[in-house]
Amino acid sequence: MKPVVVKVGGGALAGGALEDLPEILASGTPVALVHGGGPQLTRMLDSLGITSEFKDGLRATSSEAAEVAEMVFAGSVNKALVRSLNALGVPAVGISGTDGPTLRAEPIPELGRVGKVSQVEPRLVQTLWDGGFVPVIAPLGLGPEGAYNVNADSAAAALASGLGAGHLFLLTDVDGLLKDGEPVAGLAPEECEGYVAGGLAAGGMVPKLRAASEAARGGVQARIVNGNKKGSLAGALAGEAVGTLIAEGVAVWKP
Repeated sequence: MKPVVVKVGGGALAGGALEDLPEILASGTPVALVHGGGPQLTRMLDSLGITSEFKDGLRATSSEAAEVAEMVFAGSVNKALVRSLNALGVPAVGISGTDGPTLRAEPIPELGRVGKVSQVEPRLVQTLWDGGFVPVIAPLGLGPEGAYNVNADSAAAALASGLGAGHLFLLTDVDGLLKDGEPVAGLAPEECEGYVAGGLAAGGMVPKLRAASEAARGGVQARIVNGNKKGSLAGALAGEAVGTLIAEGVAVWKP
C-alpha cells in the first residue's frame, strides 16, 4: 500500500473527511497528516504585540515570531489535533518537521525565518508507521538558525513526494478548484500556474494548487477536496471523482 498524506487546517475535525481515516487505516494504508494553524498563530502574535506581515501569501517571520510559531504549531495546535484524532479512534502522534529532522528547510531570505523544504528524511515517519501510529506533523523545517516556518501546503507536497506517497489530499472548505461554481475534475500539473495567473485560483487556493502541482510532478496523485464532507477521502481512494485531481497524464482542462 502506498502511503497517503493529508494536509489539514488547524481547526476542529468532527463531522468531516478525517472521519474516513479509521476505514483507510483498516485497509493497511499508512497515513501521515500535515497541519496548518495560521489563524491561531495570528491570534497569538497579536496578543504579544507582534505585527504579521504577508508577502505573496507567505507570512514574513522574524526570529521572535519564529519562536511563537514553533510554540503554536508544534504545541497547542498539534496536540489539539492529536487529541481529536485519538477521539476518532486514530492512533495519532504529534511531531514537527524539525524532529528527526524530517524536513530540512532552505531559507527564503526576504521572509526572515521562512523556509522551503529542501530535503525529506523519512525515517521517523516510517518508524511511527511501523509502530502502528499516524504521524501528525507541524509545518516547521530545520534550517541554519533553527526552526523555520514552512507553508503547510508546500510542506505536505514535499513530504508526499519524499515518502513516495500514492496520494496527497489537500483539504479545504470548498469542493475543489471551482469554475462557475462547479469543481474542475482534473488538471495536468503544467496547467496549474496558468490558472493562478488567470485568476481562477485565488486566496488560499493558490498555495494549494501550487503544492498539488509540485506533488504531481513528483509522481503523486494530488487532490483538492472538501474537508467538511465525510466520505471524501474514502471515495477518492475508491476511484470516485471527488474534488479536483492534479496528476501527470490527466487530460488538460480548458476553460
